[in-house]
Amino acid sequence: MSVEQKRAYNKLKHDLEPWRNLIVHLDTVLSWEKNYYPAIIAATISAFYLLLWTLDMSTVTTLALVGLFSLALDYVYPSVSRFLFSPDNWNGNQEEQFERVCTQLCYLKTLLSGWYEYLFSAKERKSTLFVTIMSVTLLTLAWIGTVINNLLLMYVITMVMCLYPGMQQKNLLSKVKDYFGLAFNSKLQKLRERNEKSD
Repeated sequence: MSVEQKRAYNKLKHDLEPWRNLIVHLDTVLSWEKNYYPAIIAATISAFYLLLWTLDMSTVTTLALVGLFSLALDYVYPSVSRFLFSPDNWNGNQEEQFERVCTQLCYLKTLLSGWYEYLFSAKERKSTLFVTIMSVTLLTLAWIGTVINNLLLMYVITMVMCLYPGMQQKNLLSKVKDYFGLAFNSKLQKLRERNEKSD
């Protein structure tokens, strides 16, 4: 880790210090430490989007209420957390988990800023190619937005984003890939055998 990365990590850790108990509990849920956590995640997200669908609010109203809720949580949580979580209960395992989450968030921030810099350096180097690729990408996104209901699309994206850390932790993605790879290879082998017999 470079000096600049270490400085960014220390700043992020310091900024998230008041939220460390909540972050550790959230990380425990998102990484599926208990078998029923995926069901809780799916039920919570489904209930939230069902509420949004039932209320049928405009986008501006929804964003305003989300902002208001975030502001209230940011104001109230530090005071309430002292009663919810005792500092005496904080142990070495939780500190290690908190540091791991901070490292992952720092890595994600570096990755996103790297992509941002790459995109805009590509704009300066190959402006025609950049404009073409970005135009096709944005037109594709616009087309997807008109074909699929936006609330359903956001529901699917939120569900995938929240379930992904647990799927990665449990190696479900590699298991699914291996399963489908084996199934595909066996079908391919059967087709080859059939073709050889017909010849």
